[in-house]
Amino acid sequence: MRPKKKWGQNFLRNRSAAEKIVAAVEAADDEVVLEIGPGEGVLTSLLVDRYPGRVTAIEIDPALVSSLRTRFGSALEVIEGDALEVPLPTRPFRAVGNLPYNVGTPILRRVIADPNFRRAVFMLQKEVADRLVAKPSTPAYGYLTLYTQVFAAAKLLMTLEPGSFYPPPKVRSGVVVLERAERSCVSDRDKLLELIGAAFRMRRKTLWNNLITEGSVRRDDVENIIERTSLHSVSRAEELQLDQFDRLCLDLARH
Repeated sequence: MRPKKKWGQNFLRNRSAAEKIVAAVEAADDEVVLEIGPGEGVLTSLLVDRYPGRVTAIEIDPALVSSLRTRFGSALEVIEGDALEVPLPTRPFRAVGNLPYNVGTPILRRVIADPNFRRAVFMLQKEVADRLVAKPSTPAYGYLTLYTQVFAAAKLLMTLEPGSFYPPPKVRSGVVVLERAERSCVSDRDKLLELIGAAFRMRRKTLWNNLITEGSVRRDDVENIIERTSLHSVSRAEELQLDQFDRLCLDLARH
């Protein structure tokens, strides 16, 4: 198949990497396996062998859908559609896939936030993979890091060079394992994510300037809030860990 730029297709050609990715899925007997963007079926063939009758693939390219159905027949359920719109499994599932760079982040966010998600092994642009596992006070640390931590624990499995794909992308790729680890937040989860988003809106601004600009806190209240927290007037969002944002969100709600 000729890769199509509009869907960001870069087909995996590294057999060793494919085997490591599939081995990291580790689906339990009561879980289904959801492959997103199977492409030519490099991962698919390994998944079908390991989990017969339990693999579903979502593919947006009609030509690839036809090829996959012909190749795997009844051994694989193929759903033609957009992974951002197709309903996710209604039972516990583990996701795996080489996600297109242009929509990898929204797909990841949708999957890990689903109540039936248990684990995901995703290949992404290395820059995005670095954000998922970043530490506070580093350039990669930001909203995506903390959004992920609300729902999952992330670790980097491997890094792949452009030569592992056809056509070779211009950047390296990273494979990340995301394990369900939903946090017990003391604040409202949706409000917490809104607060984190506002805090990182402009990285060069201080935490308080961002929150004031976004209307999350009034300027007159900043001094009172600082007195009740461990934060200070020049704190920046990238210095805070998730539990600090959680407590700040609760404090803002009470205030």
